[in-house]
This record gives sequence, C-alpha cells and structure tokens, in this order.
Amino acid sequence: MSYRNHQSGLEHRRVLKLAREYRNEGYEVTVYPEATDLPEGLSKCPLDIIAKGANQVIAVEVRTRESLSLNGFEDLRRMAEKIKELPGWIFELVVTNPRQPKDDH
Repeated sequence: MSYRNHQSGLEHRRVLKLAREYRNEGYEVTVYPEATDLPEGLSKCPLDIIAKGANQVIAVEVRTRESLSLNGFEDLRRMAEKIKELPGWIFELVVTNPRQPKDDH
C-alpha cells in the first residue's frame, strides 16, 4: 500500500482528496513527505501532506476519530508545537469519519 502504516483506507482517501484541493488552490503539494522533504525539526513527524504556497506552508495530518484516541493527542501536540516554531508554517488537523447509515426508524 502507498499510505502510511498507521492510516486506514478512509484516512488515505481523505489525504488524496485534500491534496487535490490544495493543488487546485495553487499549492505545491507533497503527499506523505519523507524526512528529507521536511525541516530538521519535523523530520520525525509523520505528516500526511505538505502544501507550499507563496506565503505559507501548510502541514496536514489526517485522522479518524478512532485513530485520534488510539494514537493519543501527545504526538499531535508535539507536531503542532514544532510546526508553530517555523516561520510561515501552519498545522492543520483534519478529522474524517465514515458515513453513518441513516436510521430508518
């Protein structure tokens, strides 16, 4: 599979959709960046997307509600703090969930 080990298929599909949206907005997008694609302080962060624009870089992490609680919030807090230290960088957490069938009762 081309997506990260910690991701579900739902997360992977959302990553691809977001990447397409960022590209349509004019960003240069890297999906699942390697450590060498990231600044030194972020090299160990498993980011899903880096979207580079003229004046900012958006670092994106996609999770489902289940993976938020499975992986805990500490890794997200650590990533957000490291990204906040980089001028022109912002962190976006995208939470996606499966569509629930509507109850007919």
